[in-house]
Amino acid sequence: MKKELSNGRMFGLCLGEFARAVLGGLIVTYTLKFFNVTPSSGLPLLLPAGMMGLLRGVGVIFDAITDPWVASISDRSASPRGRRLPFMRWAAVPYAITCLLIFFPPKGDVSWVNVAWVIAMLLAYYMSSTLYCVPYMALQQEIVTDTRRRVFFYTLNSLMFVLGSAVIYALPVMVGGFKGAGLAPVWAWRWALAIFAVIGAACALIPSFLINERDYVVGKSCYMPLLQSLRTTLAYKNFAVMTVGYLIMQAGFAFFNGALLFYIDTLLGLNESFATIVLAISIVVGICTYPLVNALVRRFGKKPLLLAACAAYVAIYLGIYFHAPISQAISTAPLGPGFLASLAGEGAMVGDVAAAILIGVCVAFPIACTNILPPSAFADMAQYDRIKTGEDRAGMFVAARQFVTKLSQAGVTAIVSYTMYLGSADSYPTHDGVRMTALIAAVCLVFAVIVYAFYNDKEVVSFIDDWNDKQRAAEKA
Repeated sequence: MKKELSNGRMFGLCLGEFARAVLGGLIVTYTLKFFNVTPSSGLPLLLPAGMMGLLRGVGVIFDAITDPWVASISDRSASPRGRRLPFMRWAAVPYAITCLLIFFPPKGDVSWVNVAWVIAMLLAYYMSSTLYCVPYMALQQEIVTDTRRRVFFYTLNSLMFVLGSAVIYALPVMVGGFKGAGLAPVWAWRWALAIFAVIGAACALIPSFLINERDYVVGKSCYMPLLQSLRTTLAYKNFAVMTVGYLIMQAGFAFFNGALLFYIDTLLGLNESFATIVLAISIVVGICTYPLVNALVRRFGKKPLLLAACAAYVAIYLGIYFHAPISQAISTAPLGPGFLASLAGEGAMVGDVAAAILIGVCVAFPIACTNILPPSAFADMAQYDRIKTGEDRAGMFVAARQFVTKLSQAGVTAIVSYTMYLGSADSYPTHDGVRMTALIAAVCLVFAVIVYAFYNDKEVVSFIDDWNDKQRAAEKA
């Protein structure tokens, strides 16, 4: 067996996840804000109306298609420096630069030259992202071989991703500071985006140079052709079960995440900004439950906890669907004056505010479970397959899951938007349409529970643990 990764190096390796959250967050959160402008923003209109959403959809499809190709190249690599780190080192800086250049189209007003620039930079960004992220995620699967320590590793990973996702919400504050210093709005945004791109590049580079891959990973080049490798991976029963369950679960999350703002303002009648409070509660409480998740996995295993988390989601989503009687049961009194009332908005009811806070509190533990357990289970299966077959295809295990889920999410996003506008006569989301997203999300999670029930976690984990014990015994002999 190779060296065991220290906790310090494990933390450093997880900085790549922070980079992934920051750079990906700039695209997901701020491209629409930057290019779909409002009069109050002060930003120039650089693309035809609605074009950015279409371009991002093309980018996501391109991203999904390139994942298996990059995975196959990485799995086959025979570099003396390892099969993963060379890709990460070369891709880290382009990953950040292309992310930033999306926001620098050459023309100052609406132009098809800008459309060509943005799509070219988006495709370059997604290519760089794939070249970095697929080998990086494959390395994560390979570098920790102990099943219990792997859960801890993915806990750190999730923590870094959550922190990175939270940090980017400070960007508008930075934009406001630059505007106050006299910069034009477009350049205030660009300078703020540039600072975050530099942070992302630095955090992507650190894991690339932190370790010598060959000291920690027993990696053997896999010469299986791309399509054969993809088919073989998807044909593995446990992997297929987890992938289908993960796909359905992510579809449910897409309905919930896409409609969260509307649950707060359309259903509960609170200020849209109160959704930030709900998100903050879910993040803080979720992080606090990470040690509990690790303790429960050691006691019960991953599968029971994953099933329980999905069942909890079903209850939460149904609670949103039946929000009215729940809010009324809590209280029908108006919220008194104070800080909370200023956040919730004029006329807010105690029951509605309590229901919103309950969403944040109740969803925290299931989020912690579903952030940590599926990636850890996928890594278990990659190791199980490597021991069983002698073929080291960790990259393809990453790519097959990414390929399926990205293509499905591209379609689900459009369905979410359509659902919220059911019965609309004025181009605004309707109360019934927003409620329906919660019901659909609950149905998705019910099916996810059914599919996950067929995953044989004990077989995979016990096999790996027995193999690790034999390896340690052989080293001592």
